[in-house]
Formats: sequence, C-alpha cells, structure tokens
Amino acid sequence: MTAAALSVVACEGATLKVDSSTVIREVDRHRFLGTNAGLWHEARQLFDTDVQYYLRELNPSFIRIPGGSWSDEYVWNGNGVWDGNTFDMSKLKDGQWDVDYSAYAPGFHLLAPGKPDEWHGNVDAYALHEFAKDKGSHSIVTVNVGSGTPEMAAEWVRWANLEMDYGVEYWEIGNELEGRWEMGSTLPDGSRMTGEVYAKKFIEYAKAMKAVDPSIKVGGPTAANTRAVFMEDLMRIAGDYVDFLSFHTYPVERHLDSERDIIDQAFSLHEPMKRYRGYIEKYQPDRKDEIELAITEWNSKVLEDRYTGDLLNGLWSAIFVGEMFREGVGFATQWDLLTVTPEGGHGLFHFAGRCVPKSQYWGLYLWSKYMGNRLLASELQGNGNVYAVVTRDDERLYVMVVNVSRDEFAQIKLDVPGVAFASEGRAATLSHREYFWDIYKHEPRWSRKPNESRFAIGDKLEFDVPPYTAKVFELPLKGFGLRSSEAVENSEIQPLEILLPESSPADLPVEGWVFLQNDPEDPKVGKQFDAAKLSVSGPATADVATVWLGEAAGRFSLTPTGAGTVTVRATAADVSVERVIEILPVQERKEIVWQFEDAPEKWGAASSYKLVADDAVRPNQQVVAVVLDGDRPTSGNDQLAVFAIAPETVERERIAGVVMDVRASADLQCADKDIGVRIVLQSESAHWVDLGSLPLEQVRGKWKTLELKLPDTKYYSVMGNTYALFIQLYQNGEKKVPVSGKIYLDNIGFILR
Repeated sequence: MTAAALSVVACEGATLKVDSSTVIREVDRHRFLGTNAGLWHEARQLFDTDVQYYLRELNPSFIRIPGGSWSDEYVWNGNGVWDGNTFDMSKLKDGQWDVDYSAYAPGFHLLAPGKPDEWHGNVDAYALHEFAKDKGSHSIVTVNVGSGTPEMAAEWVRWANLEMDYGVEYWEIGNELEGRWEMGSTLPDGSRMTGEVYAKKFIEYAKAMKAVDPSIKVGGPTAANTRAVFMEDLMRIAGDYVDFLSFHTYPVERHLDSERDIIDQAFSLHEPMKRYRGYIEKYQPDRKDEIELAITEWNSKVLEDRYTGDLLNGLWSAIFVGEMFREGVGFATQWDLLTVTPEGGHGLFHFAGRCVPKSQYWGLYLWSKYMGNRLLASELQGNGNVYAVVTRDDERLYVMVVNVSRDEFAQIKLDVPGVAFASEGRAATLSHREYFWDIYKHEPRWSRKPNESRFAIGDKLEFDVPPYTAKVFELPLKGFGLRSSEAVENSEIQPLEILLPESSPADLPVEGWVFLQNDPEDPKVGKQFDAAKLSVSGPATADVATVWLGEAAGRFSLTPTGAGTVTVRATAADVSVERVIEILPVQERKEIVWQFEDAPEKWGAASSYKLVADDAVRPNQQVVAVVLDGDRPTSGNDQLAVFAIAPETVERERIAGVVMDVRASADLQCADKDIGVRIVLQSESAHWVDLGSLPLEQVRGKWKTLELKLPDTKYYSVMGNTYALFIQLYQNGEKKVPVSGKIYLDNIGFILR
C-alpha cells in the first residue's frame, strides 16, 4: 500500500534580540566540557591514538577520576598490601588496610569494607592521572569515604601534588553517599548515612587533606541527583570547610519519555541552582561569591539506551552546556568517557574496530571550537522549537541555535542594535548529515566534524536552521575576520539507502530511515536530494509519502496490517532503492513460572507481611497465603509479594502481560470495601507499569484467574529490562485502615508474545 500522508517541511520564524554590551557571565567554556574516566576503562581504548586526538581537540579543562561508585570502593595505593596477585591479609587492621605510603603500587577494588574483589580494574590511579595530564586537562579526584579514611585521602593529596606534581586543585569527598547502592551508605553499626554524619566526616577529611596541601579545594556532597539531600546539612555543619558544592544530574528519569520531554529536561537546573545558592547565602554569606557549584556527573538520562547514542543526545548536550553557563555552574564533567552498553552507553566514543565519536562529543565540540567565553544577554521570541544562546570575544559574536523540531525549519531574525559586522560569516552545522546512529546495529553509521560554510553578512541578519539541527553562526565584528578552523566543507554525493530491521513483529510499529549513503571508512555525506518519495507494498502502511532528506537522513514509520513480506521503495529523481522487511505473526502463550510446590524459602518472594504455604484451599495443591493481622498498607509497607525476574526466569523481552490466580479468605476484614490488589511490572526502563487491579470483594471465598496485559504496546520495548513483578495491597485515600485475613496467590506467570 502507498502512504496517504505527505511529509511537509514547514517554516516557523523567530526573532533573537541580543544586547551585545551586557555580559551576563564570563568563564572559560572548556570548564563545562570535562568528562569522567574510570578504572574499568580498557587501557587500549583509553590510550588509543584517536581518543588522544579527539580529546585534545575538545580540550576539556577537567577529567574526573577514579570513576563514580568505584571512588568509595577503591584503595588507591596497594603498596605492602597487594602485590598484583595476592593480599597480605595481616595488613587488615580494624577494618582498614595498613598501606605503606612510602612508595606507590597499583591499588585494589573492594566488594565490601575489608573484603577484596577478584578484579581491580584495567588501569590504576597513576594511569588515570597521566591520562589527564597528557590531554592538558586537570584531574578532579573523588576520595574514598565509603571504605577509606582521612589518612588515605591525605596520602593521595601528598603523592599527587607534592611527589608527582599533578597539581590537582579540586578534591571531592565521597560519591553519592545518600544512595543505597553506594559503599558507605550503610554505616558499620547498620544505620544509614545521614547528612549530619556525612558533614562530620567531611570536616575530618578536609582537615587531613589541607594539612598536606592548603592550596587544594575540597567539595561535596557529590549528590546523586538535584534533590541533594545532604547539601544543606553539609553547609550548616561544615560550611567553613567547603570550597565547592557538587552534585550529579541525569534529568530524564523515564525511558518512555517523548523526544520533546527529553529536550525539556535540559532546562531543569534553575530551581536546584537557586536552592543551592540559598544554602550558601544562608550559612556562608561572606563566601557567597567564593564557593563554587559543580556538576561532576551529567548526562541526559541514567538509562543507557538508543537516545544516549542518537543525535538527540548531541543536541540535548549543546543546550545543556548553555544552561550550565547561564545558571552559574562553575565546572562540569560529563559521564563518561568510554562506557558502552549493547544499545549505546554514556561514553563519548564508540569502538567498532576504531574510535568513533558519538553525538554527545559533537555537541560539546560545538562549544569548544565555535563559541566564546562571554555569555551575552539575549531573548528569543516566536518559536517554541528553538533554543538560542549568544557568546562573544573581543572580535566576534557566536550565535548557537538548536532546532529540535523534526519537521519544521526555523527562520531566525537576529537583532543586534548598535553593532557593525564584517562582510563574511561562517556557520558550523551538526545534523543528521554529520552524524547518524543506526538504531538496529547500535553504532554510528557515520560521524564527522560539524560542517562549515561561509555566508555573506548583509544588512539583514536572517538565518534558516533545518529541522533537528544545531548551528553556530560566527559573526566577526567590523574590522575583524573569522576564527581559524581545521574543518572543511563536504560536498560528496552518495546514493540512497533505506534502514530497516530484517524482521519485526506484527503488533509493533517499525521505525525506518532513508538516508544518503556513506563510505564507512571515510564518513562524509553530501546533499544530493531534498526528498525521496516512499511507497510500500505488502501488509503495512507508512506514515508519510515523502521523506525529507535536506539533512541527509529522514525518518518514517511503518504500521503492520498483518504478517508477511513488506517491500519499501524510496525514489529521488532517477535513483530508486528497495528494502524488504519480514513482518512476523504474533502468537500469545501463557507460561506459568511460580506454582509454589516447594518450600517458601525457595519461592524468591519478598513481602511486607507474613508469607506461608497453604494446602487447604485447593485440593492436593500448595499455594501462597499472605497473612494479614491488622496490617495497614502504607507506603513502603504494601508489598503483598514481590518476585524477582531474572533472565533465566523467562524470556523477558517477550513479556506482554501477567497471569495469576487470586483468592481472598471468606473472613477477610477491612473497613475499606474497595481494598484490592494491584499488579505492577517493574523495569529498569519503566519502574512502574501498572497492569490493573482487582477489588478483593470480587474474590472473597473464591478463586479468580487474572489475565492482565500491558496497557500500551510502547511498553514492549522495555520488557527486556524487567526485574520484578510487584503485587501490591492498596487502599484508596490517605488514611489507611487495618486489614485482617488471608490473600491467596497461585499459578503466577506471564503472557508471552
């Protein structure tokens, strides 16, 4: 079938007003372009010649080490304790290691305080310091609070700054210690780390470290997110010792957020930054201009999915750097340099035989190579799909415009009163022409420097920014020329190609792309066609009849109408290409996973209540009985049963729903007649997928088989990361009333596609 719709690229205008005389802030922009390097990075990748080249091009001010949570799990110097093969356990005294700091030896990783791991990373602290030094960057070191001591941290300061002359200025004290995942978040007596306890530890560490080198700056609480629950206690108790406040942010928390929702989270800094400055002004008013605010881990999202590799993350990052500049961040380090996952990963680089920059690198590169250090006052009016930021130096203005619309050009009119420009400007462009992420192979199809083009500057400054594109316009002031650059214009002509998977199930839409083909050994793409006509034969329809190719790649979607072979044809001028995809039939089946025939301790179930085996409610069968005795289902105390879903439990990516048998005892007592059970699937990508609920009155004294399907097909894509089946006891309203009786569960499993 041929698509009935036509993809029309519209144009929406906007005016950018710039006050070139008002500098909001001046700071070296490279302070925002740092990254994190970890002990687990492979040496062959860390010291790869391409990585060396690309990082020197980026010129980040800082590289943070030794790597996130490893900071609280790593003893930086192993001299006299670990020889690279064996541990001298006699050196473990009262839970701490008696390291001989008279010399350096590679350190070691801990599974728990006092318990060495079997693997200690691929590189050591020395290698990470040398790596940063070689790039012309400064190390930021996060010292071990989770399993270390102030002495251990002070010895690192002595070795790094006094012995090795690394000149490390910024030292963080601990990493994300409010998080249950972090070593040290549970104290030796079993209690939880608090802001007050952390602040007192901070003072101990700061005193010990500055006694060695008074010139250093120490900071924390290295918060896991912008809630920064320890930050006020730190300033209240230890403010005299704090030189900078640090936190982490991965603002996109949900896997299934739309692209626009993801972009909107780039503007999430204003309120937390305002709150942090309030703490400084409240507790250290005389140092309010001295204490810095730092983001020592950031990325668009924690979950490393296709969007962390896609062009979207490059556009997002270009915007986010501008927001850090605008909101007063002192310095920042992106997370991270080289981490890769099957779908993408946070790393700036992808290795597929050679090092290839991912889109986030190019978003930062735009700032490094094409922007200035003075942020100007500006106001954008008229287009909600466009972000703009303006910087300058003594000789030029640099205007960054990011158009996040997939469909519309943005026409920007620049209004800069009282400024005369030279006759020629330059534009640097990051779009699908420069970078394309293959969503099926999970790697860059091509990746290259932003394209440069020169343009005449006339009386009217008006620019077109294509859809899904970031552009920086360099505007020399009258009497000055363009800043030098190594980039070149690309005009190579390539044929068309269609990107589709080989097969896909009939119950899901299929994302496809038409793009101008590239040479994988020399990835350059040039404009050949503005658009390609699309036709589809077989059991599917396309959402558009014409795919726009002005930026080298255009997206479309196929909706299957049945099973069978589908042929997609793209035609532009006299060039036509085809791609075949097999639409597979979907057949559902039920697979029972938990039948409760063995002892309760083998069920793998957790509960807020008492779980027992019961063989009286079903003939010759044992079932789960959840015993309630005046219990109230309050938040955190409402788990009827939670079952962990391991990869070997079921083919998780095929989960389409849940089946189970439910019954309530005839003597169930509760003043809330609407009390019920709610069935939830929990995925790393979507932590609360509500499948539905059942009032217990419907199953009082009788069994009912539930078959609950996922509420939307969009959840199919996140089932591969499912980790738990959560059966919740719930009541409506804020006031929870007691429940007594039994709830029975049996034959729990999944609907599989």
